[in-house]
Amino acid sequence: MTEKQLAHQHAVYTYGSLPLTLMYSPTSMAAWEVYYGGDYLGLVEEEHPDGEPWPTFVARVPGEEEAGEGIPSVDWRAAVDYLAAHAGL
Repeated sequence: MTEKQLAHQHAVYTYGSLPLTLMYSPTSMAAWEVYYGGDYLGLVEEEHPDGEPWPTFVARVPGEEEAGEGIPSVDWRAAVDYLAAHAGL
């Protein structure tokens, strides 16, 4: 991946005054890995339920990305906030 392509694969989101990095996950469909500095906080997955016009999001803490239900949210920011709070930020 070129540097220009990589630049379009991440975003910075502010949790309080803390900058969190959201990196598009190449191993998942419509998912973002959330980091604070070099610390991995978890994964936010975008889901498209049948019959719903808007996507929903699921926050998955480290170690539970493949198993478990995750924490559902209608807002991706709330999912990111959950991961940050879960990490103790």
